[in-house]
Amino acid sequence: MLYLPACRSPSVLQILGVKPLRLMYNEERNYMPRIIVPLLNNEIYHVFNRGIDKRDVYIDKSDTLRFYQSLNFFNTVEPTINFDSAKVQIKLHSVQNKLVNIKAYALLPNHFHLIIEQIDEGGISEFMKRVLGGYTSYFNKKYERTGALFQGTFKRVHVNSDKQFNYLFAYVNENHFVHNFAFKREICHTSSLHYQGLAKSSLITDVDRAYNFLDSVALAEQIYKRRSTDKITNLIE
Repeated sequence: MLYLPACRSPSVLQILGVKPLRLMYNEERNYMPRIIVPLLNNEIYHVFNRGIDKRDVYIDKSDTLRFYQSLNFFNTVEPTINFDSAKVQIKLHSVQNKLVNIKAYALLPNHFHLIIEQIDEGGISEFMKRVLGGYTSYFNKKYERTGALFQGTFKRVHVNSDKQFNYLFAYVNENHFVHNFAFKREICHTSSLHYQGLAKSSLITDVDRAYNFLDSVALAEQIYKRRSTDKITNLIE
């Protein structure tokens, strides 16, 4: 089940037919209850995580590009050793059997979002292990640090309806507007540019749906305004 922010007035969420709910929160123990979501083939998931202690995980454009490339190079059923070997492998073999299909993505300074479909058994877990492990090694070496970079294991929500997918598709593609980040977006930041036809993403193989950019931005800005007004913090990042 996806838990969405509460809403007091008619909104884009309600127009889309998504029933708003608050995240469940255990105030006594001060943590979000962990629900194990099974990862199944041919099912779609919203996968996300943020930096430990909410720290930035992409300091400059080269970091964002490295993570973006990792999403491409590590998405293969073939064994990989590290980023460089995966990069060589994908250049040698133009047609790769993938672990997952990436539907949408957003990379922001301290967190990321993916909408992905698992197409190989255990594909999402293997994919995220490679991407996050490889990127953490790269980041720690570059910035002379040690230890974990991301906040625990990646989080995931099963997408089980078209309405839920439509909400998340807009939410992820325009997540920069959700957080009111004003900077020039490039294809390594968001798949929105791909669906608008403004740039080509190497992560997405096809465009199987029309994309209404203005409606999606309106939804994202509405979420930002509601968070600012209600001071809501226990939401999907």
